[in-house]
Amino acid sequence: MRSTPGDAVRTARILLLCVAVLLAAGCSARPGTVEGIASIDGAPAAGAEVQAFAKAGAERSGTPFITTTARDDGSFALSLPPGNYFLVARKSVRRDGRERTYKGEFPGNPVAVRDGGATRGIAVPLIEMSSGGFAPRAGTGVTGTVFAGGRAVPGAYVYAYPDNVGTVRGPAYAAFARTGDGGGFRLPLREGAFRIVVRDKGGENETGAMSVAGKSGGDAGIRVDLSAGTTVDVGRISLHSPEEAKRRRRAAAGGLEEAAAEIRGTVTRDDGSPAPGVRVMAYADPRMIGRPFAVSGPTDAAGVFLLRLPKPGKYYLGARSELGGPVSPGEWVGAYDGAPDHGLTLGLGERRTEIRIGVVEKW
Repeated sequence: MRSTPGDAVRTARILLLCVAVLLAAGCSARPGTVEGIASIDGAPAAGAEVQAFAKAGAERSGTPFITTTARDDGSFALSLPPGNYFLVARKSVRRDGRERTYKGEFPGNPVAVRDGGATRGIAVPLIEMSSGGFAPRAGTGVTGTVFAGGRAVPGAYVYAYPDNVGTVRGPAYAAFARTGDGGGFRLPLREGAFRIVVRDKGGENETGAMSVAGKSGGDAGIRVDLSAGTTVDVGRISLHSPEEAKRRRRAAAGGLEEAAAEIRGTVTRDDGSPAPGVRVMAYADPRMIGRPFAVSGPTDAAGVFLLRLPKPGKYYLGARSELGGPVSPGEWVGAYDGAPDHGLTLGLGERRTEIRIGVVEKW
C-alpha cells in the first residue's frame, strides 16, 4: 500500500508527541524518598524486608514495586516515583526452637510520595503471624501469677480468647504470654472482653495439644473487660491436671471437644494415596496466612480428619503436615478445591462430611 503526504504528516506528529511525553516524564518526575523504622516488640527489626506496593488488598501478596532491607538499627529508606504506596515489612526469626514469621504494615497506608519530596518518620511495627494480626494497645492488658501445688510455675502459657469466639481451646486465641521465673505474667491486649486461661503444656510450644504431663488453669476462662489504657490483675491462677479421657478426645479433634459446626473428610496425596499425619486448618482470611481459627487433629492412617469449629461462618481450608512457621522442604501442603476460593460456609450445628483435600510434597 502506498503512503500519502497526509500519512507522513500524521506519523511525524505521533513521533513528536511521543518524544514530548518521554522528555516531560524524564524531566519532571523526580523520585521522592520514604524513610522509617521497622521494629519487633519495640526493638529494631534488623534485616527485615521492607516492601512498597502500588495497590492495596490481596495485591500485597504479589510482587512489590520495590524492596529494601532494614539496617541494624531498623531504619530503612526507599526511593520511589511520585504516587501512593502501601508499605509492608516481613522478617523470619528463629525463636523457641522454630522459625517464626513476623509481618507488619504501616498503619497510615498509603504513603503519599511527592515529586522530589521526603517522607520521614514511617514506623512499621511487625507482629508474629501466629498472632493472627492482633495488635495490643499500649498500657492495656492483664497481669497475674500462676501456681501449681503451692509453687510458682515458670514458662506456662497464658492465653486470652475473645469472649465472642465461643471457646477457650484451640488456636482461636487473640494473644498469649509466658510466665516468668516467679510465675508472674503480663499479657498485653487491647480494649474488649476476653477470657484468660493458662496451660503448662509439658515443654511444647504455644500451639498443639497438651502433653500427658501438662496442667491447665482458668477452666472456662477468667473473664476480663478491658478499656483502653487499663491493666487488670486477675490474681493467682492455680493449675491442675486434666482428665485423661477428655485430654485424648480434645487432642484427636485438634483441641476442641464440642463445637458449633463440624467438618469431616479425607486428605490424599497427589498419587491418590491417603495422607496420614496431616492437619486441616480453617482460616478466616481467604489468603490463609497467619494463625488459623481452628485446627484438626492429625489425619489417621486412612487420611481421615475431623475439624471442629467454635462458631459458624465461612472458613477457608488448608492442610499442612507441620504446625507454624514457613513451609519447609519435605512438608505436605494443600488446600480444599471444592470451591474457587477454597472456602466453606457452615451454619450453626451443621455437619459437613466427605470433604476431600489434596496435598503435595514441597521441595
